[in-house]
Formats: sequence, structure tokens, C-alpha cells
Amino acid sequence: MDNNKKESITKNTVIGSRKITAAEFRKFFKKTLGDDYEKYPVVMSVIKVSLNHKGKTLKEIIEECYNPTGNKTMEEILAEDRFNIISMPDKAFIIAFTKVLQEAGYDFGGTIFGNKDLRAIVYGKTETKTRPCPARIHIDNDGSISLRLYLHKVDDHRQYIENAPQRIKNLFINDTGKCIGCNLKNGKCKCTKIYTVNGRLYNKCYFMITETTVEHIPDYINILSEFYPMKNTKSSAIN
Repeated sequence: MDNNKKESITKNTVIGSRKITAAEFRKFFKKTLGDDYEKYPVVMSVIKVSLNHKGKTLKEIIEECYNPTGNKTMEEILAEDRFNIISMPDKAFIIAFTKVLQEAGYDFGGTIFGNKDLRAIVYGKTETKTRPCPARIHIDNDGSISLRLYLHKVDDHRQYIENAPQRIKNLFINDTGKCIGCNLKNGKCKCTKIYTVNGRLYNKCYFMITETTVEHIPDYINILSEFYPMKNTKSSAIN
């Protein structure tokens, strides 16, 4: 008996639990979904970049074929086994933040992107082709989350920042995201935001909030409303 023979993958096989070749995936999906398995976008995504679906079972992939992720709510997605690593308070934050942004005219596109090290909930403006992205929630492989805000032309908003409550101003003056020359191009960091607050010059590559709470969502929306067009939001999503 050949002890080195690979065990055939089944519906209960977890993506990322072992190396699975594209040929193995194709054989499995052809058997379970039929000769036209390539018509399902999620199947082709698994075959091409399986790590984007790490933690899912193949049974969950099949269910997505018949019930596309885009039709799921954030609550339904976070209830999947692969997101058991996220704490309940962090799940509550993600759900509440998503609802408020949806009211403001931005959604997450019905899916959570990611790879073996990092998953991301990407919010984009609805009813537009370009879908400008004001924010992302990053989910690390240990289940911790952080909120990244995409803020540009910061100096144009200097008056707002300098007169904002300290808890909002801190996002712009703390050391989180401080440029250390991490994305150099022609000797200069291509990601740096250079701006002045109260006479002091700051260089940042990104704006990140690592200690997110439902109670502070109004602050985050306040910041985004300064930099992006937002519809009026209701307080019910965070009450």
C-alpha cells in the first residue's frame, strides 16, 4: 500500500488544510457540479487562487454556487465557520459599521476578499462604475480587526482637523501609519500623505484605527463625511 498516496478531496475538505492542485479541484468540481462547472465564478476563483478562500470547506463553495455570496448579508457571511476567529464585539462592530455605510451610500459588494495572511472588507460607493473606496476593515489571521480610512488631500481639510475633538484629531497626529520609507519609488515614498496640523508637518502612509468600537462609529463617519460625499445616516444602526 502506498502511504504517500494523496487522500481524495471531499465536500468536507477545508481549503488551505493541505496543498491541493488545480487538477484536483477541477476533478472534484466536475464530479459534483457537472461538466459546466466553469460557469461558476467562485469555482474558478478557487481553482486560480485557492488561498483567497482559505478556511472554507468545499461544501461551502458548492453552496455559494447556488446561493452567490453577493446575496448574503454581512451577518450571514460572518456566521460562516471561517470567521469564528473574530470576537463577538468585533463582529458587532463590523455589522454596525457596514449598516451605517450602506445608509451613507457605500456597500461591501457582498464578499470578503483575502488570502492566507489577511482578509479585507472593501467598501465602495454604490451606483457608480468607479466605486471610490473610503474605508476597509482588515481581518488578520488571528481574528483581530482594524479599520483603514482612505483620506486624500489632507491639507485641504486642515481647518476641520485642527478644530475636531482630540479623539478624531489623534488619527492624523499619532504615529500609526507614519511613513518610514516603506514604498520607495525613485527615492521617495509613493504612498506618503504630507500635511500640516497646528504648524507641525506630518508624513503618513495610511490612516489606521486598531481599537474599533461600536460607540465610536459616529466619529469614523464624521471623518469620512469630511472627505467623501455621504448621505444622511440613521442612528438606529449603532443604537
